Amino acid sequence: MGVIANIAVAIVIGYALLVAGLYVAQRSLMYHPDPSRPRPGPDLNGKVTIQEIPSHDGLGLFSWWAPPSDTSQPVVVYFHGNAGTQADREERVAAFNAMGWGVLMPGYRYNSGAGGTPSETALLADAQAVMTWLRQQGIGSARTVLYGESLGTGIAVTLAMQPDAARCLILDAPYDSIAAVAARHYWFVPVGLLLKDRFNSVDRISAVQIPVLIGHGDLDRVIPIAHGRRLYDAANMPKSFAHKPSARHTDLFDHGFLDDIIACVGNDDA
Repeated sequence: MGVIANIAVAIVIGYALLVAGLYVAQRSLMYHPDPSRPRPGPDLNGKVTIQEIPSHDGLGLFSWWAPPSDTSQPVVVYFHGNAGTQADREERVAAFNAMGWGVLMPGYRYNSGAGGTPSETALLADAQAVMTWLRQQGIGSARTVLYGESLGTGIAVTLAMQPDAARCLILDAPYDSIAAVAARHYWFVPVGLLLKDRFNSVDRISAVQIPVLIGHGDLDRVIPIAHGRRLYDAANMPKSFAHKPSARHTDLFDHGFLDDIIACVGNDDA
């Protein structure tokens, strides 16, 4: 076998090993476990309680629960991104709480010592269990605001497909699908054939019949704004797109997104 042939074989073997490695490690790349069980800081002292919400298969989902100030106020059910914990979103919880709104921020099955294994199917089933817990607290759909951030946007979209799921749907730096974002970052592998957890929001959002607000920044390099715009195009009316030219992936609140949320929650026509 000639030198060129040997090089070609080595390249093929190396590429095959790379693809196999990415396939095996894909969930480690997507989900970033954090074992901490954070308590709220002084600004939320006495306003947030820790709840162990039962998952669909009996795990305890470490969650922050800040009840609304009265029975007229909405409750934001906040599904956060793939990394970090509630503590990384504490300022957002405080901002909602300061207006009298309630906040339920569940942890994921792979965080805070819950001991679960992540997958799209498991996370969606857990989210449904979270909604069951919320309804048991006497919070109906007219007072429920579904909020998804990054990874959590796919969860929120799926929940919002159900009739009378919520008052409105807020999507913070969303993707159209995990497959589309992964193909952008890993263009050199056949993502469409390998990906297990796709969170195909762009197909699911057509079933959502409540107002939708999408916020996205031009400087987002994790999930570029083109993905958010594609999701917006697929959504039904009423809908609105909060374009933030100077925002990155996790800082929409620094660019006025809270005002957009208030407008959406307070307006049934988004």
